[in-house]
Amino acid sequence: MPITLPHDASLNGHRVDEVLGYLTVSTGTVFAVMSLVLFVAIVFHSGRRRQARYTHGTRRRDRLVALVSAAVVLIGIDAVAVVQSSEHLRAGFWKNPDGDPRVFRVEVTAQQWSWTFRYPGADGAFGTADDVTSLNALRVPVDRPISLQLTSKDVVHAMYLPNFRNKIDAIPGNVTRMWFQARETGTFEIGCAQHCGAWHYKMRGQLIVLADGDFARWWDRARETAARAALPLNADGAGAGAAAATGPVTGGAAPMEVPAPAAQPGLPDAWPWVAAAP
Repeated sequence: MPITLPHDASLNGHRVDEVLGYLTVSTGTVFAVMSLVLFVAIVFHSGRRRQARYTHGTRRRDRLVALVSAAVVLIGIDAVAVVQSSEHLRAGFWKNPDGDPRVFRVEVTAQQWSWTFRYPGADGAFGTADDVTSLNALRVPVDRPISLQLTSKDVVHAMYLPNFRNKIDAIPGNVTRMWFQARETGTFEIGCAQHCGAWHYKMRGQLIVLADGDFARWWDRARETAARAALPLNADGAGAGAAAATGPVTGGAAPMEVPAPAAQPGLPDAWPWVAAAP
């Protein structure tokens, strides 16, 4: 099995791959040069062939060699990587698509040891009775920017999307943001990249990217089910709301969708979407 990066299915993932590729080539080149120097020193300066000369490195030539070596590493590798990373962050990962009319928003709540995803219902607002929620399965449309706002109910977690080269912490009492855009359909892994307890290794989810038509059909069914679940119960304590609250969304591979859970102490019912810094 070849050792390689996870398949890149995102709009901006190539930016991370470019930086990693540069670091791999540049550090590999320096390593090869240093290995060659050590090889020459061991092979051609061993035994009685050459009398060893000891130095404290105070000569001008010694200082010049040390200065050039440090400059190659600090400027030729580290500084270039920092500049490249900063440019890619500003051009991609930090450029939140708030003004894009196609943006699709999802609220994410992390807890030991699962992910809860909340979509706005038919009213288009978060924190209302018709919100659609899904456990450990995030369904999104392809070729549309997806904007996430995250928080945690207990400890620090980190939502990691290896196929999208994206990761951000979910912190109790705080709201963090992340966005991505899928270039292809498929099912990809969601992991927690912050040790969060004994079952940290089980905190996995699925990111399911659907074609426009498939997502529209799932989205209509999910919102319809959530809207039915939000209906008031009848006098007998049963009715459409009770049935919809526990029943799965029918058709296709849709998940079991339930109405939004009751507000948790210390957590906002609906987080305000914060405009990106200019």
